[in-house]
Amino acid sequence: MTEKKVRVKIYSRITDLSAINMAEKVLGQEGAINASEDDIIEYSTDGKIVEKGDVLELSYEESVEMGMENTLTTLIFKKDFPNTVTMARTGENAAGLIFSDTQKRQPCSYNVGGYAFNFCIYTRKIENLVTLKGGTLILDYVIEIQGVKTQRNRFEIKVDEMRNY
Repeated sequence: MTEKKVRVKIYSRITDLSAINMAEKVLGQEGAINASEDDIIEYSTDGKIVEKGDVLELSYEESVEMGMENTLTTLIFKKDFPNTVTMARTGENAAGLIFSDTQKRQPCSYNVGGYAFNFCIYTRKIENLVTLKGGTLILDYVIEIQGVKTQRNRFEIKVDEMRNY
C-alpha cells in the first residue's frame, strides 16, 4: 500500500434542469439553456491518494461552500478501469454514487440530515487521468429522480502531489 498527501482543486458547475424544462415552453430549448443560471463552486483542499494493489482511492474533506461540511469524499477506481468511479461520502452527508462510461445509468442513494432518498445518475462523460502522481478527473452527469432529469453537474478535480519546501 502506498499513500501520498495531495492538493485537490475542485470545480463544480450545476445546472438546474427543472428550470430549463419550464423555460423551454416559452424560449425553446436553446434559449432556455442559454438563459439558465448555473451554480459554480470552486475550492481547494488537502487530501490523500492511496494505492491498494490495482485500486486507487482519492479522499478529501468537503467544503462548507458545497453545503457538505463534516463530510469525507472518497473516489475509488481500478487502475485498469479508470472510467468506472465510485464516490463514497461519509459523515453528515452520506452517499454512494457510481459513474461509468459502460453502464451509464446507475441507481444511487443519499442520506442528508437523517433523510435518505434514492435517485439515478446518468454519466454523460467521464475522463479519469488520475494516477498516484496526480492528474485530472472530469465527470459530466445528470441526476434523475423518478424518471425526471433534475440537475446536470460538471465536476472537475485536479490532483497535485504535495511539495515539501
